[in-house]
Amino acid sequence: MLRDYLAKRFASKGTVYWRSIALAILLTCIPITIVSCIGGYVGNRYLIQQYQQNNEIMLRESVRRIDGQFAQLVQYALHMMANPIFKPAIAEMNYVDEFEKTQELLDTMSLIENGESLIDQAYLYIPKQNVLLQPVLGLRTLDDPADRAVWNSLMNGDKGIFWTNHLTRPFGRSGSKHAIVMKLPFNGQTSYGALVLYVNPAMLQLNVTPDQAAYVLDGSDVVIGQSDAAKSYPELLPRIMEQLGTTKRTYDSQSRFQIRADHEQFLMNAVSFEKMNRIWTFVTGTPSSKVTAPNSAYTHVVVVYWILSLIAALGLSWFASNRFYQPFRKVMDLFRDGKADEDADPSDEMAYIEAKWQQYRFANESLQSRLDQSTPKVREALINQFVLGQAAHLSETEMIEKLRALQLDVTGCLFSVVVCQLHGLDGHKAPLMEKDSQLITYAAINIVSEMSEASAAYVHTLDLLDGSIAAVLIFPETSAMDDARDELIRLGGDMLRTLEHVLRMPSTIVVNGPASLWMDIPYLLEQSRKALSYRTFTSESQLLDATAVLEQANPEVDFPYDLEQEFTHTLNLGLEREAADILERFVTALKNEGAPEWVVHQGLMRLKSSLYRSMLQSGHNPYALFDGVQLEEELRTLRDAEACIQWFGKRVIRPYIDMLSKSYQHAMKDIVDQVLATIHDNYMCDISLETFAMEAGVSVSHLSKAFRQMTGSNYIDYLTALKIGRCKKLLLTTDLKMNEIAKSVGYQPPYFNRMFKKLEGMTPGQYRLQFSETKLGKAE
Repeated sequence: MLRDYLAKRFASKGTVYWRSIALAILLTCIPITIVSCIGGYVGNRYLIQQYQQNNEIMLRESVRRIDGQFAQLVQYALHMMANPIFKPAIAEMNYVDEFEKTQELLDTMSLIENGESLIDQAYLYIPKQNVLLQPVLGLRTLDDPADRAVWNSLMNGDKGIFWTNHLTRPFGRSGSKHAIVMKLPFNGQTSYGALVLYVNPAMLQLNVTPDQAAYVLDGSDVVIGQSDAAKSYPELLPRIMEQLGTTKRTYDSQSRFQIRADHEQFLMNAVSFEKMNRIWTFVTGTPSSKVTAPNSAYTHVVVVYWILSLIAALGLSWFASNRFYQPFRKVMDLFRDGKADEDADPSDEMAYIEAKWQQYRFANESLQSRLDQSTPKVREALINQFVLGQAAHLSETEMIEKLRALQLDVTGCLFSVVVCQLHGLDGHKAPLMEKDSQLITYAAINIVSEMSEASAAYVHTLDLLDGSIAAVLIFPETSAMDDARDELIRLGGDMLRTLEHVLRMPSTIVVNGPASLWMDIPYLLEQSRKALSYRTFTSESQLLDATAVLEQANPEVDFPYDLEQEFTHTLNLGLEREAADILERFVTALKNEGAPEWVVHQGLMRLKSSLYRSMLQSGHNPYALFDGVQLEEELRTLRDAEACIQWFGKRVIRPYIDMLSKSYQHAMKDIVDQVLATIHDNYMCDISLETFAMEAGVSVSHLSKAFRQMTGSNYIDYLTALKIGRCKKLLLTTDLKMNEIAKSVGYQPPYFNRMFKKLEGMTPGQYRLQFSETKLGKAE
């Protein structure tokens, strides 16, 4: 009861009441709100200023620690470089033969890695021999040309020690790209190597609080190290880079600024310092909410005080407004009849009566207007349902009565159907966008409708959504059956010429009727659509009489069975062009026999079925390559022979040829792999490519082409290179005589000498002597 009473009391209040109470509340609460906001803002600004001043002092201490860490690292590295083991002779030593010296170098590198916490990994690079020494990797050669170029570039320039932030660790080792490079000997005129010390960012002593996001930036503004809190704010670093880009930084310069990122306002401090002859920067940022947290207790007091003031203002305003509103309530009660009023809104007391009168007048006019506008649409919807067979349960009398109620009287009238199929919408001649097709269809509907209205008493057109349109023509009851039929044929011819002249598109028009019963219209439409498939298979415009066409619905066509078999056989051989020629002859033969559209479509489907059967016999799955339902639907939309030939070549022949090609390439790869395995195991034997081709059952030319594609060279060159490589290894690692080496790979000694000199530019004896002297010089 109390709830209903309060609801009724509040509902009786108008705009005058609510404006007065709102004004009282605003005058009471705005001053205290402004004062509270100013106090909170000033307090927060003071805390922020004091925090940034204190943070600058801590920031400079952190910079000194970071600078000291890097200075200690450099001093440590210089001390280790003074080790006598790093002498210029290491650039010429044989690391394989002089194993003990190599192990001593690796032990020294291990000592360097473990002697300083900031060092993550240490590498010794010897450019002359293109090798790297690292305690875990050992002695490794830079075989990758890209890695070799990057590491060789370290020796360029005149700096004895420098910093790099983009040196990727070799051999797939993970970790940061930041490193200190020190050339050997330090400050020498000619460098024979370089000591590369990768830095571990996790070991930097940032000296920040858990809430601070801190970043150490090198001279290129690349992040060297960051705090754990910085990882929680992905948007912060790009904003910092943008701000620093607008600031000129010098040695020992500092700045403070604020950035909005990750839904937080950050208080930023930045200090620049010099390291490695570049200006580095240390930046820290703290969310302002963490800084102003001590001020939250004061804020809560202000909020509580503001809420209490608001409650008091609401009570006083409610009492004063009720006293002020009593005269207005008495006037409003005079216009109420005591019933619930849902349509009128008494929020504006002075306009209440006027609004009530306007409301009823507008409702009456709207209902009448909607009734007049909806009658044609309802009538068209009913005819659409009937024509498409969705109102078959209604009788002739019921349909006539429903149409009469919708302002259409069809008593005693004659009914005919015209179906128009446009042949330019399938896209095989001039590709059309979807909007263009819709516009052309709309234009065709308007042309058919306007031309039909000149002869018929009423015309109903509908889009059949398959590129065709239909029109139901109602002739007046005074028309004779024969006259209506003649008028229908004449109208179809006029439509055909008009569509071709205006839209520049060939079309087929089917006329059917007239009939005296309204219930015959769905049958007339069905027969007309069926007659479309009996059009002559050309791109020219055609006018068909459905009754005459369907009486000759069984054309005798001599089907080209020989071309069907020839097509399947040719396609299985992978002869795409020849198969396309046979397909064109096949379609032309059907056209010359006078086959209608549906017969040509069925003939192409028969070709597809023959191809399916051939694929199944050869062990291929046609259903994985083709979608039969989709192919059949696409074929139904094609209206001339050229479009069918192009479509069949693209959707059937081309995918089948690609499948055969992939199958052939996979088989040839297995054969080439077997050839490579055999010649690597039996390279000393005289095995010809013809022998492999005969064993695999393929032609020599096909095998030779596949071998060249997989190896990059022909069979003879590959086998020769394999044998000569084996001979070079025997020359350097054994004391065998030349004729013994030649016979071990299947060569006669004279032929071996000529072939070796042709490929290497020297005789086998010269090759052995040259590399033996080189090896001896390195040992000394």
